[in-house]
Amino acid sequence: MHQIEIAGTYEELGRAFGEIVAERRLNEWWREPSREALEFVKACEGAVAEHAPGYLDELRALAEATDADYDVVLANMLVVAFAEKASCNVVAVSGKQTANGRTLFARNHDWIDEDMEHVRCYRTSPANGIRHMAFGFADPGRYDGLNEAGLAIGGSSIPFYTGKRKPGLRMNVVTRWVLDTCPDVMSAVDFMKRIPHMEGIAYLLADKSGLIARVEAAPEGVEVAISGDGALYTVNLFQAPSMESLNRVPEDDVSHAYRRRIDAWIEEHKGRIDSPSTMAFCSDHDQGICDHGAHMGVPGGTIYSWVGELGEGELHLAHGRPCENEYQLYRLESM
Repeated sequence: MHQIEIAGTYEELGRAFGEIVAERRLNEWWREPSREALEFVKACEGAVAEHAPGYLDELRALAEATDADYDVVLANMLVVAFAEKASCNVVAVSGKQTANGRTLFARNHDWIDEDMEHVRCYRTSPANGIRHMAFGFADPGRYDGLNEAGLAIGGSSIPFYTGKRKPGLRMNVVTRWVLDTCPDVMSAVDFMKRIPHMEGIAYLLADKSGLIARVEAAPEGVEVAISGDGALYTVNLFQAPSMESLNRVPEDDVSHAYRRRIDAWIEEHKGRIDSPSTMAFCSDHDQGICDHGAHMGVPGGTIYSWVGELGEGELHLAHGRPCENEYQLYRLESM
């Protein structure tokens, strides 16, 4: 997997990443927004300016470094529309349910195979922020990862969300800002309850103390479930009763199967869960959560998977289907 290491102020981060984008032509996917789309983007910009201002400083520097129009960069970083076929799964287990007492966090990122080669591991050290190791594509946002304070975050899209998008923060911005600024679950939950959310999304958070939170967010509201001694997970549907009306999930959708499998795995292994058994579960496409994209309609499935013991500053990553690719050790300390 491509690895990018950057450090400094947000302007310096944007300039450094912009030079990489320009050199490797990572901006070939950028598209100029329509007038209507730009109006929505500008409304989202106002929300980001209030709640994650450094991200905009980074985008301005990125635009300058790539000699691009700022509004074009803004449109492609704040409001990227993805297809409705993702099926990412995230599981966190408190140290009270693991074999060695460390909190475990597991993430399978499911998406189209075409983008598998574009996934990058970012080791980022923001000035006056928290260093993190996280994953994303060719934008300054992050989709999942962990920081040096021992906090991990990942999310599952809600493809059958029945509400309407409103100006707010998209998941790549939320995840990035949490990793940059939040040392633990409760500080992240506080942030996520205060901000306006652009879309329907289910986040999972865990920290090295063993606290876990599922934050189900939408423009209509936020619901939080917290566990300090068990396990929580996200799949592609809202689980809180108050949010169920916001996702109309078909009865045969794969997320129902993944929910049953995760429940069964946790119940069978609780108290003795460890990294090898978690990686095995993430790699199993019959009884686990390794996805081969049969429901997507295009070649796709799990394009990367990682498992981390929080507080150790490292994780094990499989790039591609974990049933076909070995997990490799990645360390935050290499910066």
